[in-house]
Amino acid sequence: MCSDLGATSRCCMGYSIVGALFTFWVGMMLTTQPFFIGGIEEVDHAKESAFGAFGTFIFTFIVSVIGIWYDSQNKAEEMEEGDYQLGGGDVPNYGAAH
Repeated sequence: MCSDLGATSRCCMGYSIVGALFTFWVGMMLTTQPFFIGGIEEVDHAKESAFGAFGTFIFTFIVSVIGIWYDSQNKAEEMEEGDYQLGGGDVPNYGAAH
């Protein structure tokens, strides 16, 4: 699943989008309507923690986008360097009529 930089970055990007949306929603709920979230004694501390986690997910998203870009640039360079050609030797017909 996460075998190279591009795949790992795509995986982290997906998780960071979901995490950012969730923590932003929790932060907004703690800002506007903290009484709907039970069990929180220090609303200000919980709000700071939620927005801190949101910032961490945004940072992870940005690093993931940079990783995807970096990986795509390296793969483009590998393709240009390759000079790949198909073999022109004896190729079997596999049942094609002569």
